[in-house]
Amino acid sequence: MDDLVDLQRDRIEFLEERIRQLEEALMPASIPVPVEYQLTANEARVYAHLASRDFGTRQSIMTALYSDRLEEPEMKIVDVFVCKMRRKLKPFGVRIETVWGQGYRLARPEISEVTA
Repeated sequence: MDDLVDLQRDRIEFLEERIRQLEEALMPASIPVPVEYQLTANEARVYAHLASRDFGTRQSIMTALYSDRLEEPEMKIVDVFVCKMRRKLKPFGVRIETVWGQGYRLARPEISEVTA
């Protein structure tokens, strides 16, 4: 019986570590969000998620936001966050583009913007 308990405890520790790693992959802590953007904590999580990949699906954004909850809000909340963030980021030249049928991404600067 003790062996079974030890095996289960080891398995739980392994799974908890794996969850931590996956959450880190979804929302890396190393992506700095400029204070000037005045993003809320959840908006900053969405920004970091998008900044760390080519694009984020609505589901991956939901997971980055609510992986610690048993119940998630409606998927529409992602669209609400993006809408609010677009308004806040626009003055800084940061755009969030819709990837139709897939999700969202941070817009890449045009070649003319980089060379100007």
